[in-house]
Formats: sequence, structure tokens, C-alpha cells
Amino acid sequence: MPQNVRIPREGGDIGGLFAAPQGNGPFPGVVVIPTVRANDQFASDVVDRLAAEGFVALSVDIFDHPGVPENPFERPGCLPDELTFGDLDAGVAYLKSQPQVDGSTICAWGYCIGGRFSLLWPSYRPELVAGAAFHGFPGKRADAPANSNTPTEATELAAQLRVPVTAHFGEVDRLVPIEIVDAYRKALQENNRDFELYVYEGADHGWTNRSAPAYNEQHAEDAWNRAVKFLRDRVEAARKQPV
Repeated sequence: MPQNVRIPREGGDIGGLFAAPQGNGPFPGVVVIPTVRANDQFASDVVDRLAAEGFVALSVDIFDHPGVPENPFERPGCLPDELTFGDLDAGVAYLKSQPQVDGSTICAWGYCIGGRFSLLWPSYRPELVAGAAFHGFPGKRADAPANSNTPTEATELAAQLRVPVTAHFGEVDRLVPIEIVDAYRKALQENNRDFELYVYEGADHGWTNRSAPAYNEQHAEDAWNRAVKFLRDRVEAARKQPV
């Protein structure tokens, strides 16, 4: 069962869910970035399962700030990206402070809006070992209104990305149209990035979440296994690099 923790950050602290494997490690760390529902049961289950896979996992409540709407569906874009990057950086610092964590092997892992950040944040944090996203947002819809809180997207920053990423999308995701996925794939390919991208047939938004109407167990398990392998492979490669 994950622990509720407070994560120190500039100006105060924010909530987190923390779980670690049994043993002394050192283990790789994962900053988990939750959906618009923040650190709910789904986030807790993800943290717990990642710990069982051999990662020290910390889900960062990026919505633990004053003024955030109570309605989860009003939360996307309500906070400046820079504030969220600060939350995630604080998550990295928290993981590095844990004695069982190998601070040189920290990854990102996110869903929905958290998937957006697990693709976008690594462009600003090249020391991350890998990023994994599930039904995230690599770009904006053509009809999306301008929002000064969200000035850039992962597709636009593919040229400066130095972190390997794996991204998992639904073929019929009503919130992440396939043309946005295709544009992201093209940007990664044109910039020769280290990536894996999968599109799941017939999958709508939230297909990884057991409590969501779109849940698809076969697709969810396939994506989980692929992402865990991707992170493990990049962690192993990072540990082989000369200091």
C-alpha cells in the first residue's frame, strides 16, 4: 500500500503517493504523473504496481495548489506548465533523497494530462533516463484555444529531446485525435529520437484505467509490459555508461 507523503518544494509542499520495493536497492526511481483526478485510487494502484516491478515510485499531485477547480475536467491548462515542472522537479529531488534510490536512473510515467507532461517535461530535464506516456497529449488540437499557461507541446520540442520516450495511444481516442499522434511520430522520426510509439486498435481515452468505461484489459496489459521493459532497458543502458 503506497504511503501518503508531502513533497517539499519552493514555497511549501505538495502531496505524493510513495511506494518502494522490498530490499535496500539501489532501485531506479519513477516520477508518476497522474490524470486530472490527481492522486486517486488509479494513481495508487500504479505506484504500488511499479514498486512490485522493482521501481521506487512517487506519484506527484500536480493539482495540489490553491485555486485548482474541484471539477477534474476543468483542470487541464488551469496551472502554468512552469509550476508543474517545479512540482515534478521536486519529485525528482524527493526520490534522490531516499537511500534506496539510484538517483542517476529516474524516469517519468504518466496518464492523460500526466502523459502530456511525461512527454513534455523530459525536453527540459535531459538527465531523466526515460519517459512513458499513456493516452497523453503530445500536441494540441487545431481547434484548441490559446492558453498562456501551456505555451509549448512535446511535438514542438522533439528537436531538443534527449530522453528516450515510449508513448501509447488509442486509435479512436476522442481527446487525442490520431493526426496529433501522427504528427508526434513524424517529429520524433525526423529528429532521430530514441522512441517507441504504439497505437491500440479501437481504444478510446482512458483505456488503461480499470475503472474507466473505455478500459481494455488486453491493451492495458500490453502497454504496461512494453513500457516497463522500455524503462528497464534504458535504466540498464544508463548504468553501463561511464561515470
